[in-house]
Amino acid sequence: MNETFYRQLSSPYARGSSSALERIVASVMALLVWATLAFMGLIVAASLLIWLAVAIVFSLVSSLFTGRPATVTLLWRRYRDMTRQRWPSRTAASTTPRADAAGAKGAAEPAGVQDVAWREVPSDTRRPE
Repeated sequence: MNETFYRQLSSPYARGSSSALERIVASVMALLVWATLAFMGLIVAASLLIWLAVAIVFSLVSSLFTGRPATVTLLWRRYRDMTRQRWPSRTAASTTPRADAAGAKGAAEPAGVQDVAWREVPSDTRRPE
């Protein structure tokens, strides 16, 4: 079972015959690839921060002209109100799913009689083709 029935690809680095220069070049290339990817990630992060700053400044400036509070202000107020209420909590569920469904549909409330006006719906005399 140790025999291989396919031809293995041999690498000059796998045989241990690589020179010191080849190892140095490979290390430098790996470092350059890593640095390039890290630099691209920094560019993406910086551009997101710049666009966030532009959006905040635009919101603040537009609030001066419209008279409405800025979006940042509204979000901060909403966050502050939520933290004061200890975040929204779900209501306790009842013991039966049927009671939960009835409460969600409004069936738990007493049904009153509603008077509606009668209206005649004209029949369509033409047949669709």
